[in-house]
Amino acid sequence: MLDDATKAQLKSYLERATAPIEIVASLDGSEASGEVLSLLKDVAESSPLVKLT
Repeated sequence: MLDDATKAQLKSYLERATAPIEIVASLDGSEASGEVLSLLKDVAESSPLVKLT
């Protein structure tokens, strides 16, 4: 969902994190929820400190 440049910026920003970050998503089966989930997965993959539940 995120382009490579934005992913690189996000990764750089998240390297400053010093504590775990948990993202809790409450989604349904809609297309919009699928897009949000895709975005959140990109965010979670940017740092080992980010957990998506």
